[in-house]
Amino acid sequence: MEQNWRGMSVMRGPFTTSQIQAFLKTGEITGSTLIRYGNTTLWRPLRDRKTFAAMVRDAEAQRTRSAFWRKYGTGIIIVALIAGVVIYTKMQSTRYLFKAGNFVGNLLSSQEVLPSDNPVGNLSSRQVLNVEAIITLTNNARALNGLPPLRANLLLNTIAESRAKDMLEKQYFAHVSPTGQQASDIAQSVGYQYKIIAENIGSGVFYTNKKIVDGWMQSPGHRRNILSPEVEEIGAAALKGRMNGMETYISVQIFGLQSPPVSQRTCVAPSKSLLNDIELKKAEINSLNDQLQRMKQELNAEKESIETDRRYTYDNPQKIHSLNVKISAYNEKSRWYNRLVADTQGKAAVLESMVNTYNRMLQTYNDCSASN
Repeated sequence: MEQNWRGMSVMRGPFTTSQIQAFLKTGEITGSTLIRYGNTTLWRPLRDRKTFAAMVRDAEAQRTRSAFWRKYGTGIIIVALIAGVVIYTKMQSTRYLFKAGNFVGNLLSSQEVLPSDNPVGNLSSRQVLNVEAIITLTNNARALNGLPPLRANLLLNTIAESRAKDMLEKQYFAHVSPTGQQASDIAQSVGYQYKIIAENIGSGVFYTNKKIVDGWMQSPGHRRNILSPEVEEIGAAALKGRMNGMETYISVQIFGLQSPPVSQRTCVAPSKSLLNDIELKKAEINSLNDQLQRMKQELNAEKESIETDRRYTYDNPQKIHSLNVKISAYNEKSRWYNRLVADTQGKAAVLESMVNTYNRMLQTYNDCSASN
């Protein structure tokens, strides 16, 4: 048990299930205590999502399996060996053909077996995923539901490709980038003047273009976008890359309805809501910069204190332990500082895009006013 740089108590493991149960009984920890498994998972309260109950259940299941194999393992292995000999002999005489099962990722990046209408074992015939096929299949789905086809739009293709690249580069799968950017932001930057814009995304090992569209059609929210009677245009992208160390495809659909053209005689003033958003974003970034400045000063002071302590430990175990605690807290605080710097930089990039958009609108308005 020790204190981290935020003043919170930290109990370092690893601990067994029985140890955690003992801590709960003695009151050293409670249901609100945060725990995690290993160094890469998220911290969660002990009571959250039945974390502890699941841990106990897994431990009991492991003990049951161990007992089962101790009791029956030898017999099972003998039976399996005999069965293997029989099957091998049968294969030699009748030349059985075994076909590999194909798998495809659904929209949640889990896996499901392909339906029987897809040829099993034909791994070499995987389709090339492409924009044209995804758009055609989407319009086919709309036609089956009595809706007109969507027009392909090159700007929407650009937005979809930009979103897919961003997810692969930044290693996330969501409608909003870690920097706060989303499809509507890219639409503004590329000059797509929209009244409506919507997005479908998918991640997985897709073997056909049809599987991508079918997966979206099986999800209520994505289906609503595909069958929306309000949108008129579509763009798409399907990019291959690696996500969390695994080869995968990121597929994106962008649906849009453009704003009606503005008459040349009408001068539209810049959006007041956009200006208000810019001011809010500036205030947020200023607050983050103030926080970073304070943390930087604290880190400098802590570093100086650590360097001083290094010179006066004299191989004293207590002083060495105290110094190590300080170093651990300093390192954790440094990591937090670096994450905050990255977050601030991302928000600053979004702010710059918003300011550029506002300035373009203002310039257009001024030019229009001058010509009247």
